[in-house]
Amino acid sequence: MSAQLYISFVVTSLIFGLIPGPSVCFTIAYALRHGGRRTVPTILGQAAANALQLLIIVCGLSGILAQSAAVMSTLRIGGACYLVYLGARTFFASDPQLERTGERTARGLYRSALDGFIVCGTNPKALLYYAALLPQFIAPRGDRGSQLVLLGISSVIIGTVILSFYTLLAGHARYWLLERGLWRVQKRASGVLIVTAGAALGLSGSGAEAQP
Repeated sequence: MSAQLYISFVVTSLIFGLIPGPSVCFTIAYALRHGGRRTVPTILGQAAANALQLLIIVCGLSGILAQSAAVMSTLRIGGACYLVYLGARTFFASDPQLERTGERTARGLYRSALDGFIVCGTNPKALLYYAALLPQFIAPRGDRGSQLVLLGISSVIIGTVILSFYTLLAGHARYWLLERGLWRVQKRASGVLIVTAGAALGLSGSGAEAQP
């Protein structure tokens, strides 16, 4: 793979990654509600889900899944319902002062990572996105497997950096809101954002999922 081809892949991944989707909306909302440190495990959970999706592609299973409308629809609807549940739970949560105890325990961090993994892993569009994007940057004369691994690892790193960037911005916004006693605004905005992401995922339809 030439350096020019790899740079083109990185630029393309950055452009698409910066476009808000369910994962970005979820991450922003989580950071608004819980702060940047609590959001880090959710980013790691999403990175793990992306790595699993990329492994599926490398193993050649993405085409089989893409042809199974029932599996793709179940993933999409399940992920949408989980996002709506998280959004409703956030919207009706108690004062953040009452939530701080125990939030940073091992169990709390594990739950945050699991939330991120489920939200990202149940989005079938991410799997189809990788399946459609990665082959476009494979040099025909090079080893396909090693190039897929390189592009896959790079994609996970790029996605993690982008989510960290959004987390940083949302963390500053959270601090600004809490300093002014606007925790209810912060809480409800986070809840609405997560529910919106869930609705968008749920209403995305099966037609786009069938695209190669």
